[in-house]
Amino acid sequence: MSSGENTLLAVERQRIILDILRREGVVRNAELRELLNVSLVTIRSDLRELEKSGECEIIWGGAVSVRPPTDSEVRLEQRSKLNPNIKQRIGAAAAGLIEVGQTIIVDAGTTTVELIHHLPHDLEYLRVVTPALNVAVATTHYPDIEVVMPGGVLRNLTRSLFGPQTLRALEMFNADWTFLATGGFTVERGVTTSNILEVEVKRTMVKQANRVVLLSDSTKFGRILSLKVADMSEIHTLITDNKLSDSDVQAVETCGVRVLRV
Repeated sequence: MSSGENTLLAVERQRIILDILRREGVVRNAELRELLNVSLVTIRSDLRELEKSGECEIIWGGAVSVRPPTDSEVRLEQRSKLNPNIKQRIGAAAAGLIEVGQTIIVDAGTTTVELIHHLPHDLEYLRVVTPALNVAVATTHYPDIEVVMPGGVLRNLTRSLFGPQTLRALEMFNADWTFLATGGFTVERGVTTSNILEVEVKRTMVKQANRVVLLSDSTKFGRILSLKVADMSEIHTLITDNKLSDSDVQAVETCGVRVLRV
């Protein structure tokens, strides 16, 4: 192993690779090299070990799982059709927080993109930093929005970028707001996600902003996914729908979070 490589043990790397295989059904050598910061030789060796154990079949440029993927995530196109009115109300409320001249970081998602759709068209200037293709495309309708996309590897499921290049680019900015999406959140366990490829991107978004706004419908409350993004105390504002109960609102507010129900 070269001095620039990651120091993860082989068993740790293979556990990460196996997690991706089980969730998405396929891994690509180039993406794993970016994620794990090791050589292609090391990646191919790990895949051969997983193939020997019956977990995958090596193909050109990567490997496929021998079992059906268990990813609980739904593709972006399908998620965009779920609760569209709620997402629009949440996005409109989020857009109302933004002031001219600010720098904002916008996470990938079908609710976060509604923030862009509800910005005023006469906005004089705004800088939007995002790893999400759908968010970046939405900004093209606004002549005075400067959009910044980091480099990285594109994840097809969510149309978003990840990897060391993405993290380095995000770390350049001191944002006024980060608008964060999530698969689940609780008072005790905080904001969580199920995807190992994107968790560090989300954590970096949280770290680089003065204030973090969580955009989430009420069905996500109480769900605990496998990877932690942030404690609830790191969230400045939660924008959700009016189905979140008064008792749940009070529980979230005990963490110092401002709750807006729309």
